Amino acid sequence: MRVPRGGANRRCDDPPVRRDEASVAAARRLGHARRMGTLRRLVIALSSRAWAVALLAALTVGMARRLLAISAQIERVTGHAAFDMQANLGVGDIALQLARYTPEAVRLYGEFSQTDFLFPFVAASFWAALLVWGLRRARPAVYRAGHWARFVPWLYLGCVFDWVENIANAWVVGRYPPLHTGVAWLAVIAKYAKVAAGSATIVLAVAFALWGASASIARYVQRRVQ
Repeated sequence: MRVPRGGANRRCDDPPVRRDEASVAAARRLGHARRMGTLRRLVIALSSRAWAVALLAALTVGMARRLLAISAQIERVTGHAAFDMQANLGVGDIALQLARYTPEAVRLYGEFSQTDFLFPFVAASFWAALLVWGLRRARPAVYRAGHWARFVPWLYLGCVFDWVENIANAWVVGRYPPLHTGVAWLAVIAKYAKVAAGSATIVLAVAFALWGASASIARYVQRRVQ
């Protein structure tokens, strides 16, 4: 009688070699989480804590109010708000306004820039956390899969453009005269790119937050009815 290859080393009561599908999925999720960048892990951690989201909201509002206050002081000195706060701005506008920048205006713009370097990151983190919170509430299975996390850095694109604008504006104000036209153009381009990217992030965050809130309310009503 011929013995099947490998049969001598295998016991008849050995269970078939199978992997539980749930274990495989969990392992994949764990591996994906380990590969996540620090920014992704930060957003997930923030979105999981209501107090963190509330703190980010308070910081965003507080910093925005400070920026508006400093911009108002700059406007009293120069006749114009800070470059970052103007809806319509071109290189020609920057050239005309810089001529009115006194040492006091330069000092005020330095204070404005200090706050405005932290503000974009705090605001972007708030909107990103709000979006992830909504996704977790609306589609728990999609959230657990984790594939959405690769798109988290795109929510900070407006923040990156804001930083570029801040650096360019600080260079233009600090090195004037003369006006560095190329840097001024960079500031203007980054400004409008910031507005476009930041607006898209805010719209997505609000939409996902409303989606998640409505899904949570619907589940709560279903439980009460049952």
